[in-house]
Amino acid sequence: MGAKLDFFADVVHSGTVLGVDANLGPDAVSAVLGDFGENRNGRSYWRSYGIVEMAWYDRKRGLGLKGEHWAVQAHRLAYDVPLEKAIVARYGEFSGLQMFDELQAELEGRGVGLVELGGPEFGHQRYWQPDAQVTLHVSVDDDPGAVQKIFSAFGEDHTIKFDGDSKAAWQQMKAVCAMTEEQRARWVEKKRPDDFRSWWRYCTRLTTARTELGDVGDRAAFVELVFWMLEFGRTHDVFTPAEVAYRRADFAAHLDELHPEEVIPGHDVLVDACLDHVSEQMTRDDKNLVDVARLLSHGLTDPRRLNRAISRR
Repeated sequence: MGAKLDFFADVVHSGTVLGVDANLGPDAVSAVLGDFGENRNGRSYWRSYGIVEMAWYDRKRGLGLKGEHWAVQAHRLAYDVPLEKAIVARYGEFSGLQMFDELQAELEGRGVGLVELGGPEFGHQRYWQPDAQVTLHVSVDDDPGAVQKIFSAFGEDHTIKFDGDSKAAWQQMKAVCAMTEEQRARWVEKKRPDDFRSWWRYCTRLTTARTELGDVGDRAAFVELVFWMLEFGRTHDVFTPAEVAYRRADFAAHLDELHPEEVIPGHDVLVDACLDHVSEQMTRDDKNLVDVARLLSHGLTDPRRLNRAISRR
């Protein structure tokens, strides 16, 4: 296998670049990838190392940086862009575009599958690797069949197939918010479509986002609704217990930053629930649990268990 194909296959397979990603801090990433150019735009902060970019978001209230995304800008290999020294040290020199069919064949040989996401848009076709949680953008216009970029998709849910009217769904969720738990359960049973799993994941994601970022009247009531929806989804096999632990902690971390007046479960409870689901393998899902737990570290009474998990990450 050539150096270029080896590099791209490792990135898609692992969901990292030489073992690092944006959920690690800038210093840890730069210690591996080396020299960089730095940019800021408001609270967004990113570093370009060559063909690799890592981006962070500066959380409010002095809560530190949060990983936003990373990308391998594969299209730059068509030009005279120097490779990161760390990549050359590991794989050797390479240049030129990486063709998707060759990469897909290599990944299939490793037992790594790709999921096609819809049809072509904006000149490219997207593919998703669920275990590593990355997406590939493959050109369908200029240089057809070439990999344009590999992008992190940590925590994204591309299993949702429900394509509803978000305004109508939000109006329904506002009505559900005012119901008792018994009324909510009856409402769900009456309204549930054939693809209940996809629909409930869509509604939960929508309600979570609106509660975090939208102008809602009684935010405390919607906070309670989101936690109820997650637990209802768990008991109806929509979410796994690990997903619920991750989503609860992620929601709480957003509230902690943006709406500190809201009452949320204790940080120790949320962090312990995440760490209870971290396996010895330290998969991408495991890393996500550790990373989201770290966002709540400032409120822990005893950080030792989290620190041990971070050292393994």
